[in-house]
Amino acid sequence: MSYVAASTLKAPRSLVSQAGTPPFRQTVAVADHETEDAGQEIDLRQLRHHTKNTLQRILGLIAEAPGLRDTPAGEKIARELEYRIGLSAAISNALFGLTEAPGSMVERLRQLAGAVVDMMQDADQVIRVGVSVRGSCPAVLREAVVRSAHELIGNAVKHGMKGRPSGRIAVRLISDENRTVLTVVDNGWGFTGTPRSGQGLALTRDFAGRHGGSLTLEGMDGTVATLEFPH
Repeated sequence: MSYVAASTLKAPRSLVSQAGTPPFRQTVAVADHETEDAGQEIDLRQLRHHTKNTLQRILGLIAEAPGLRDTPAGEKIARELEYRIGLSAAISNALFGLTEAPGSMVERLRQLAGAVVDMMQDADQVIRVGVSVRGSCPAVLREAVVRSAHELIGNAVKHGMKGRPSGRIAVRLISDENRTVLTVVDNGWGFTGTPRSGQGLALTRDFAGRHGGSLTLEGMDGTVATLEFPH
């Protein structure tokens, strides 16, 4: 996020001479807005610091629990807890920047896709996921895209890959002058007719609706979910 220093917000001399005080009031309003943004950034930094410390402390308690790692079963539980907490933090970071500031779109989508698949797949499943990004997604759409990707990837694992020993998921994001398109493709079971609209699809449609976008689903050979945002 970038900020404009209040000292640079000087009204042209002609405006000052014609209108008197209004340019000064406008400068104060923008400066106040800048202060508010800076305050929100500080709040986010503190939230991330607090959350990171809390998660680290939970992991420390697991590691220090007396007797927990004395048996193979206890060791397995400890490792699983640590692993799941790490995955949850990775997903939350990609979605919301919970413990660290979000990176680029390709970094966020790769982090998200890998963590969601690892979190939701069965222990004996092997699901491969690939992510590709082309073009520059407008900043105003990035949150909707990432949050929609979370729901669509989760659906692909939960429904498309249910009971299958292996599978593939491809996540593609393409932005050009006119639109941004997110596509999530899996080679799972697919569907016939109209897919059941669960909470994940409902959320995705809500994210799309905020920006005049649309969601389409095809299920003849696996599932293809396409989310399109016009610019």
